[in-house]
Amino acid sequence: MFRKDFKAKGHTQVKSSDRKKLRQQIQQLYPALNDDILSLIIPTGKGEDFTSCKISLSTGDDILVYSTNKTPWFFVVEDTKSKTERILPTVYLLWKCPNLLPLKFHTHRHVFNKLMNGADLMLPGLILPPGSVIPQTFRHVQRDQLCSICLDDNRYPIGIGQTTMDGDDMYMSGMKGRGIALLHIYQDTLWNFGPRTEGPYEKEQRQYFETDQTKVEENVEPACAEASNAISSLNLDEESALVTNSDEPPTHPESMDEILDTIFFYLCQRKAKSYELPLLASHFYTIMQDCVPGLTLDLKLSSHKKFSKFLQHQQQINSLIAIEETKPGVLAISSFNLTKNEQLDSFRTPSWLKNYLSKASDTATAAAAATESERSTTKYIFPDIAELWKTNSRVNEILDCSSSTHYLRPDEIRQAVRAYVIRNNLNSEKQVKLDPILSRLFKTKDAPSTSIGWNELNNAVFNAMSPCTEVAFAHLEQPIRINGHIPPIEIECVDRNRKRQTFIRYLDTYQIDLSELCKRIRQGASVSAVINETDETRRTGRIVMAQGNQISFVIRVLKEDYGVPGKFIKEI
Repeated sequence: MFRKDFKAKGHTQVKSSDRKKLRQQIQQLYPALNDDILSLIIPTGKGEDFTSCKISLSTGDDILVYSTNKTPWFFVVEDTKSKTERILPTVYLLWKCPNLLPLKFHTHRHVFNKLMNGADLMLPGLILPPGSVIPQTFRHVQRDQLCSICLDDNRYPIGIGQTTMDGDDMYMSGMKGRGIALLHIYQDTLWNFGPRTEGPYEKEQRQYFETDQTKVEENVEPACAEASNAISSLNLDEESALVTNSDEPPTHPESMDEILDTIFFYLCQRKAKSYELPLLASHFYTIMQDCVPGLTLDLKLSSHKKFSKFLQHQQQINSLIAIEETKPGVLAISSFNLTKNEQLDSFRTPSWLKNYLSKASDTATAAAAATESERSTTKYIFPDIAELWKTNSRVNEILDCSSSTHYLRPDEIRQAVRAYVIRNNLNSEKQVKLDPILSRLFKTKDAPSTSIGWNELNNAVFNAMSPCTEVAFAHLEQPIRINGHIPPIEIECVDRNRKRQTFIRYLDTYQIDLSELCKRIRQGASVSAVINETDETRRTGRIVMAQGNQISFVIRVLKEDYGVPGKFIKEI
């Protein structure tokens, strides 16, 4: 709902009588809110700030957002089915009261990027209880029910959504399909409308899902009896095997500080020389996360709490890096100190990291093979582009063409002009005499004895014709003709709403798969890339938008992966 920018029409102070009505409505809708939080989000004292703001979404819908001191707490939308207004909380309110909504779903951290790109939460992305899913797992879920969405084991939600099916349908679908329609999420434009604070973290203590209690009690006695029989049948060899297994080292250290330090030292020792400096801190954190697939890095579980604190620790304590602030609030690594560093020289890759890296290497090899196999069948081939010129009555006799329209290449036109001059004996010492037919090109009544140069004559012939372009794609039997010269692919970096974005235009003209290009930008540059369709696309075709200045990266991808010649790429 809030993936694209909206237009705000100003804040208006809410009357005290309207505040009381809102307070009563919210108390009825969300009984989990206590008086302290209610007083915070809807202050009733005189002079206290509580405003409403009408915003227009990109879809054309208008909604109301209620804020206190510019922090949006809830918004009002119209239910399309019942035609009634619904009061929905923002993530800022869910962080104050994480159990505000009775229904809560947890999803994996890597799913968050897909949700940010506008995708709804699919059932395969949910974190399920241990064991198999039974009909009672989702017995409490109703269709069109409001729910909160959390990441991994964090009890604080990062968004709200609405279920698209009830619990029985979820079970019968085999946990496939769209499960939750997303309404509002952390880092969308509504979150950006507020103070932009980061979400808190606290580990969820209770189960994500609760199964049927009667079914659990029915299975308690058989399970206990089975466990008792298994214990009594144990022999000394089995016990000794258990003791031996208990001495095995854990798959990875329990301390998040040790995990972060190990991955940081590994990257400094193996790959720091290949990085282009200055390196943004956010980009380097993405590199650390991608270094060990399957292992989640959570700064909230470390003693540093923030990545900037972690980098300052590596600069001050270990003297491995030098950091600087390129812009206010933007931190970057300016250099790596890799020589004569005792900590780095003594570092050895631990066994747990080697296991992760070997598994990641096997997975990456298999994925690369599958991707290469897929690309081999659908590899983009840049079309053959020919410049043509359309004949007309002014040049048909010169070019020895019939009265019908012809499309000629530039070299064919020059040869035909030369043949006409020689055939009519009009050439004279690198000059051409103008006869009545050639004089019509210049719209002049000069005598035929007037002479001009060959270049001037050729330019006059071309100026009298209309240019067009013939584009021959490998997958099409017939080429496509475009009036005029074919526009190059335009790449422009602009600043909008305090954000820098890269726009790529005229990709549809070359029939480049925009979804595939967005995917390569996301994977290669670690930034968001989406397809945008606006009024401007009537002239340029659909536009690809990428976060940040990605001009050099996009040019490299177009040239190396798509084979686009440099003359068909234009940097604005």
